[in-house]
Parts: sequence; structure tokens; C-alpha cells
Amino acid sequence: VKSDCILCVAGCGIDAYVEDGRLVKVEGMAEHPLNQGRLCPRGENLVEFANAPDRVKYPMKKQKGEWKRISWDEALDTIASKLTKIKEEYGAHSLAIFNGSMAVENIELASFTQRFKGAYGTPNLISVESFCFRIRVIAHLMTFGRFTSEDPLQAECIVLWGNNPDESRWMWADHIHQAVDKGLVRLIVIDPRRTPLAKEGIHLEIRPGTDAALGLAMLNVIISEGLYDKQFVEEWAVGFEELKKHVKQYTPEKVEE
Repeated sequence: VKSDCILCVAGCGIDAYVEDGRLVKVEGMAEHPLNQGRLCPRGENLVEFANAPDRVKYPMKKQKGEWKRISWDEALDTIASKLTKIKEEYGAHSLAIFNGSMAVENIELASFTQRFKGAYGTPNLISVESFCFRIRVIAHLMTFGRFTSEDPLQAECIVLWGNNPDESRWMWADHIHQAVDKGLVRLIVIDPRRTPLAKEGIHLEIRPGTDAALGLAMLNVIISEGLYDKQFVEEWAVGFEELKKHVKQYTPEKVEE
């Protein structure tokens, strides 16, 4: 079965093998553009995860301090009666729904939550995304107008700033290694550590805690040399003159000290 892994936001392609309704084997999908047949330790252990003996597979209810199995009908009736009571006594807005990360990022899971939220009448949806990946999505929307995803194989220059994808996002690391090996991309790594990719490009081995100073020096050069889209700044930027004044003191010569 062609599918995708949703144990993280990457959504790598997988070939899932099923026998008698039970997952028995998982392989990376060779033709998938992201993982290209590879899987991380999470993906490699999907079978163990799905078939774990202690995984909760049916409704449980705590009775006299112990968890007891109950029927689906009893579980649904219990939940429905409590939700109805809450709504009658305190109003629909008194209910808040909490989702894990994948229940927000996965379209199918998220659609069920939104439908339930709307049917019940509450606007309150809470998730770890409020202070995790969703902030990144919102920043992209506000900056670029839409959510963007990296495509290292189409890039001409890549800057890895405090980012070691060989340890955290190996799929992207593979793509970057491929692009560098083929001479398709110029790589700049800004990191106190000598990461694997730092060895393959220009490595700016800054002192820990000096990232902001380097960023301000870069802005100094970009603005002083007019290396920015002036029309875009005039039409859309707020506070640019204040920024221009602020970065004047952060010359490359000063920051390199």
C-alpha cells in the first residue's frame, strides 16, 4: 500500500505491507521526492509502533482505581452525556479542545476536529502548535504570503544558520549533500560547531551568542550598498528608516572584532 508516515511533519513516503488487516512491514518509498526510499528510526519502527502490545485499541474507563475495558456504545454515550451537560450548564464556549501536533498538521485529522468544533459550537481549539511549528507557518504567511517549503535541489545558494540537518532533518541534508557534490549550489554554514555540511562549504564559525551581531552587520551591508528591493520596501515595509539608522553602527569591521 502506497502511503505516508505522519509521525512527524515531514510526511515521508512509505510502502506499507499488510496481511489480514495487520501491518507487517514498512519500507521507504523509492520514488518519493523527499525521502527517496530512506526512513528515519521512527519510520523504520512503524510496525512495532502500530502493533505495540500496550497500545490502547479500545475504550477504557477507570473504575475503583483501575482501568477497565468498556464497549464503544458505553464510551460514546458517556462522552456525549457529559458534553451535553457542560453545554447546557456553561455554554458551548466553555469547552476547549486540545490536539497534538499531527492532529493539526494532518489535513484528514484536522478536518474531523474542525467539524466537531463547529458542530458543538466552540471556537476554542488549543494545540502544541500555538508555540511550535505553527509559529513558523504564520511567519511564512506574513513574510511570503504563503507557506513555503525548502527545495535544496533547486537552490543556487543555501545558508544554514545554526542548523544541522544531518542530525535533525536528514532528508534535506541528503538533498543538500547531493547538490553540493554536483556543484549545483553554493553553501554557507553559520555555526560555532563544525557540522558535517560545514566541511562542504564556507564555514563562518562565529562565537556562541553573536548571531544577532552578524545579522545586523549583514543588514548594514545590504542597506548601505543598496542590495535590497527598494520598491518593495517603500510599498510594504514598516520601520525601515529606524532599522537603517540602527544598523549603521554594526559595520563588518566592528562586528568581526
